[in-house]
Amino acid sequence: MSNIAELANCPELSFIESMTLQETEEQLRELYTKYYREATGKEPEIGEADPLNLLMKAFCAMEYQTMQYADAKGRMEMLKTSTGDALDALAALVGLTRKEANRATATVRFTLSEAQSGATAIPAGTRVKTEDGKYFNTVEYGEIAAGETYTDVVVQAEEAGADSNGILTGGIKILVDPIAYVASVSNTTPSTGGLDAEDDDSLTRRIYLAPSVYSCAGPRDAYEYYAREWRGDVADVRIVSPLPDEVNIYFVIEDENGLRVPNSTELTAMAAYLDDETIRPLCDKVTALAPDEVEYAITVKYWIAESDQRSVSEIQSRIAAAVADFQTWQRKLGRDINPTELIARLREAGAKRVTLTAPVDTVIDTTELPKCTGATATYGGLEDD
Repeated sequence: MSNIAELANCPELSFIESMTLQETEEQLRELYTKYYREATGKEPEIGEADPLNLLMKAFCAMEYQTMQYADAKGRMEMLKTSTGDALDALAALVGLTRKEANRATATVRFTLSEAQSGATAIPAGTRVKTEDGKYFNTVEYGEIAAGETYTDVVVQAEEAGADSNGILTGGIKILVDPIAYVASVSNTTPSTGGLDAEDDDSLTRRIYLAPSVYSCAGPRDAYEYYAREWRGDVADVRIVSPLPDEVNIYFVIEDENGLRVPNSTELTAMAAYLDDETIRPLCDKVTALAPDEVEYAITVKYWIAESDQRSVSEIQSRIAAAVADFQTWQRKLGRDINPTELIARLREAGAKRVTLTAPVDTVIDTTELPKCTGATATYGGLEDD
């Protein structure tokens, strides 16, 4: 079932009116009693081990299973509850297909032992790898010009998926296919863009936004649709028009570490994608921008009730988890920094009393992204209830 916010208020339908197996059996017994009474003028007497009673139970079990199949089929035809292949079939109705897994890319510098009198070729497909065996290959032919000692070439992961993301600068450093005079290789940018196959929530959101694309007037939802269409790890988008005919696209990326602002390469790629004449209305000037991060810190002291002294360690673990969960919840485009939410989470985790020094209430602009710079939760001891 979809968890996207756009469908949160959409009712979840039951095509069997949420009937249970017990209700199905009761309905069958009521009908049997009615027909028996009409035919004989008597009330039926059915023992627990009566073959008729066992036959009724078996029939109801089969009937209820059939009802479950019917309910599941109906749910698969509704956007809110459709999943898997059924969701793919709904996407086809609006001209969409599920995005396949993408390969991560990075820029690798090939460095010579010394400058050569002629050009040194870097063939397309040249393989490089990390120490833990993640292979990449050059996307296009490159060469180190005569008299130069290095060139930068874009490489892509040999296997699609998110596992090849996040390899830091210098992590891709082993040349698999030797090239004469090349002494070393090293990626100058982290690897990004590797994606697993699109999940149901992402596809559901694109299906929901798809009708906006049919307008050529450049509506807000259409720009959001295309921004999410660019790459499946676009987690949130804000569309702002500061002046007539100007459109600013703010977006954030979700990777294995949570939300992050896009880097310069991703901003350039997003802008180029949205500049396509089939996407951008002729009069619009579209700019892709990274949101400004608004820093805050967490400094909190908490106490636990004496009656909970046997659970102190467990409560402390829940407190630590609540602080981490708050940071995840707070890191959303345009979400005001809300210390009340943190206090509520700490109380729910088991804190009797909480003294909060930071953060303070802070209004966040719709194009800003909160960022926690550090969290300190100090245990103050036990207190009387």
